[in-house]
Amino acid sequence: MRPFLVTPNIVKAYLEAGHWSRETMVNRYRGYAADYPDQIACRDRAEVYSWADLDAATDRLAANLVELGIERDATALVQIPSTCREIVLRVALKKAGIIGVFAPMQWRRKELAYVRGRIDPSLIVMDGNSADPDAASWFDGATTDSPASIHRLDFADEPTQGWLGWNQMLSRPRNGNAGRSLGHRQFQFNEISLISASSGTSGLAKLCEWPEGAQLCMGRVLSDRMGITGIDNIGIFAPMSGAAGLVVWMVSWTVPCTCTFPDSYRASKLLDLVEDARITVGTTVPVILARLAREPLGARDLNSLRLMRVGTAASDMDTALTFERRSGCRVLVASGSMECTGFGHANVDEPRDVRLDGSVGLPLEGCRLRIEDERGNPVPAGTPGELKVTAPFSSSGYWNNPDGTAAVWSDGWYATGDIGVLDTAGRLTLLGRFKDVINRSGHKILPTEIEKEISRHPDVIECAVVAAADNEYGEVPWAFVQMRRGRELDAGSLVEILEDNGVASYKIP
Repeated sequence: MRPFLVTPNIVKAYLEAGHWSRETMVNRYRGYAADYPDQIACRDRAEVYSWADLDAATDRLAANLVELGIERDATALVQIPSTCREIVLRVALKKAGIIGVFAPMQWRRKELAYVRGRIDPSLIVMDGNSADPDAASWFDGATTDSPASIHRLDFADEPTQGWLGWNQMLSRPRNGNAGRSLGHRQFQFNEISLISASSGTSGLAKLCEWPEGAQLCMGRVLSDRMGITGIDNIGIFAPMSGAAGLVVWMVSWTVPCTCTFPDSYRASKLLDLVEDARITVGTTVPVILARLAREPLGARDLNSLRLMRVGTAASDMDTALTFERRSGCRVLVASGSMECTGFGHANVDEPRDVRLDGSVGLPLEGCRLRIEDERGNPVPAGTPGELKVTAPFSSSGYWNNPDGTAAVWSDGWYATGDIGVLDTAGRLTLLGRFKDVINRSGHKILPTEIEKEISRHPDVIECAVVAAADNEYGEVPWAFVQMRRGRELDAGSLVEILEDNGVASYKIP
């Protein structure tokens, strides 16, 4: 299926500029199986796959999916934990020409039902052992009365009654013709091969379509920025239903590194895995990094760990600095969204005072940024405004949603909804979301600015600043502050601290 926004002329331009190639992930992985058959492609606590093992297993699974009668360009709704089996499924879907939609494990029936209605899946995949009971109940009920064309696959070793089992689908297919058809079924570089799903501001999922070429481009530019090589062992310390885990796995489409999956995202368990598996690179999200930074790192052997990437949400620089100093590995801050995953990213070769200067770094190769005022006019360096981005590795619109796509994409530029500022070197600093701005009688207040000031107090664990309705000013900022156990801070003292730090009076909660 051809992408919505990426026209043949744009594809041609990407090819000529070297951003895209005609290669696909399946082609790269087949090459790895031939060149590095015994090298480990992925591993978790239960399973290990070499490149040759992965190629053989994904061929069998893809052939069995074709044998079920699932059409090319059909969709699959998937909710499973991130393990080696997810890698096998993702690769097999691409070989079979089936578009995967991978839902977060936290989703329950409301979110799952919405996505099912939008994508009309021919295949539903869950893990009966780890699914939330509400989600598992929905999966079973939603498919029991469905037409026979919807197939059901349970990752559990003992599948739910009426569901296909994982081991069954990894067996040798009965029909040899199904396997021989894979060469014609696999996605080409200019076709949609993935739909990423994330929660939108309305609470309903945003379904971003991704051409194969954009995904390979992301893997290449991210590999270059992070300095990944084929001998790296990457710890995927964030679920692959989100960008932090997904895009770093895409690096393996460029270099034949190993991806290692934890069985728990608890900080102590992740550090155990670093020691046991000799992880060299980790990718995670801010909340997990904060937990890692609070661990007794000095008692750990973290000599193998040279790099930790933290992305998805705004990262606290003090936390990043603390973890870097105590662990001895470099921290790379990244920013992006499901629509465009790399509009700012630190460089592994930058010194600490540049990498962790409060910005999210320079855009990845091929990405262009601009900051606009409320009228859509570009603003000079140092002036805040709305961030817009265009990149050869971005998604190509929202799946089957031309109105939603047109609302945020214009002439190839995606309006992020973020407030950002570019310095003269082109480094991006994110200041907040336009929708979060508090309008106090015409004065604009960014909650993140006030939150950072309050969080500087040593006895504050975390805080949130929100808009509260006010009869006189329209809106005023309110602060919700969590103190460390046994510590107190009254409102008057907090006001004095903010005033002493130079915060304008109209910004004080």
